[in-house]
Amino acid sequence: MSSSSTSWRLAGATGALLCAANVQAQAPAATTLDPVTVTASRVEQPLSRALGDVTVIDAETIQRAGQTSLAELLQREHAIDIGTNGGPQTTTSVFIRGANSRHTLVLIDGLRVGSATSGTMSLNGIDPASVERIEILRGAASSIYGADAIGGVINIITKRQADRPLAISGSVGAGSHDTYKAQVNLDGAQGMWTYGLQYGKSKSRGFNATLPGSFAYYGDRDGYEQENAAARLGLAWAAGHRVEASVYNSRVNGQYDNNGIAYDSRAVTRVQAYSLSSVDRITDAWTSTLRFGRTVDDYRDYASATAPRAQARTRQDLFTWQNDLALAAGQNLSLIAEHLREDVLSTSLTGSFPTRRRTNSVAAIYRGDFDRHHVQLNLRHDNNSQYGGNTSGAVSYAYDFAPGWQATAGAGTGFRSPTYSDLYGFGGNPDLKAEKSRNVEAGLRYRQGGTTASITAFRNRVSNLIVWVDDGTGNWTGSNANVDKAILKGVNVSVAQQLGATTLRASADWQDPRDARTGEQLARRARGSLKLAADHRLGPWLLGAEWLATTPRVDYAGAVGRLGGYSLMNLMASYDINRNTQVQVRWNNAFNKHYELAGGYATPGSTVFVNLSYRP
Repeated sequence: MSSSSTSWRLAGATGALLCAANVQAQAPAATTLDPVTVTASRVEQPLSRALGDVTVIDAETIQRAGQTSLAELLQREHAIDIGTNGGPQTTTSVFIRGANSRHTLVLIDGLRVGSATSGTMSLNGIDPASVERIEILRGAASSIYGADAIGGVINIITKRQADRPLAISGSVGAGSHDTYKAQVNLDGAQGMWTYGLQYGKSKSRGFNATLPGSFAYYGDRDGYEQENAAARLGLAWAAGHRVEASVYNSRVNGQYDNNGIAYDSRAVTRVQAYSLSSVDRITDAWTSTLRFGRTVDDYRDYASATAPRAQARTRQDLFTWQNDLALAAGQNLSLIAEHLREDVLSTSLTGSFPTRRRTNSVAAIYRGDFDRHHVQLNLRHDNNSQYGGNTSGAVSYAYDFAPGWQATAGAGTGFRSPTYSDLYGFGGNPDLKAEKSRNVEAGLRYRQGGTTASITAFRNRVSNLIVWVDDGTGNWTGSNANVDKAILKGVNVSVAQQLGATTLRASADWQDPRDARTGEQLARRARGSLKLAADHRLGPWLLGAEWLATTPRVDYAGAVGRLGGYSLMNLMASYDINRNTQVQVRWNNAFNKHYELAGGYATPGSTVFVNLSYRP
């Protein structure tokens, strides 16, 4: 099937989905719960009131995912593509709305995390078993969070349940590729105190991460070990006043193939997040939040028995003072001051360069609800000690034009900081400026009873893109420069319908991410995808299926060959042994389809995972 033919079919599916939403809305159905989100405006609000394209992946969805990696969880959501160099322990890229992986800001409990050297974060260093929910905000969000939020934001919220003196939960599981997982959580609340501990570990012999014929191929299995641990302690020392301390630590030790050498090359990635916060209600109309957070992204590469260890380590210290003000009925204002300090250690950088940079930021976020009209205005200025200042702004608007229906529109700017590799690595240029973007979008949303549906059209223009430019000497010498630009445009549709004991979900994406200078499609991003899911409750049983199909993709810029389109079917079943205990079986890629997310690298094939969980 040609790419253009598939795109037309996806466009047809888009129209069908919208019609289905309207027809299904006529039938009575159970009311769906309205999840809470904090990512769209930095304050808690119901998902239905958030302005922007926001998705919340809840705890139940994560639990049913079995051995599925964090990146694979994200791939099931609309407007998201992934690329991976083998198994869950290898380098993984996440593309939101066709933007580069370095244009996605990743947060853990609201704290930015990632490598200032590479500009990305190892998502698969986070075990989904340690996560309470995942929030995805699509579109430029630098006016809320600052640098790097050009394509969107992924906010990973770790487990933090506490409604009794002591609650113990956990899970154990085993599956294909000799994979084993175990997780235990202890949470509680008593009097003024809340507390929690968690620990998890997983291990897998894995599969061969490379394909025969690739430059890195070696015929062995590439396994991994992963651990996560977390602790938190909170004290409500007076009415309206609360302090909390938390720590999160995740480590993955994964093997990979390196140029065909007979050695178990491995990479060790550690992600840490520490937080100390004080939330104080000064008056009925003023809440102040002071927070110090530290995140560490530490990557260590052991490529061979003789090569020296390579390391890239980023430590980010973030000081935040956020003041949330209730101006009038339905009107709120958040005033934010932040200081970010980044410290870098990297063996891939040479010469003399500053290992620390600082960013001072101020921001204001206004939210107003006026009967059927809703608006959010964001303005933020970031001043970086290395590349100067940048001001970002955004406006979002929604109009409730009929019961359950809402029309939305928005525009905003974003930017990405030059990484240390851009500035001081191969071809480094210390005079680089920040990459910038201008995003516009419009859409329709419907939410009534058991039906939710949305359609969003977007266009994001990214300029000052940093690329390596050959100096023309023929010696593979040159430097990085702000000379490229990209146009990202597309349409996303999603529908969910609750029909008694049956839940149906569908999404269709069409996008055209292109290099505006060469006209080439951007690498590893499909122009079209279709995702379907259904589950049905039958007494103590829950049965479900998922189907994903994508169009072909380009593997890398200028590539002649393409990565083929593919479709996958996943099946799952769970059984409630009692009100607290459940056993789940998940069969990913049930038809054992062979496909590539990056040229020369394998994917897991058909896998089965069985999990036993207990929740009070």
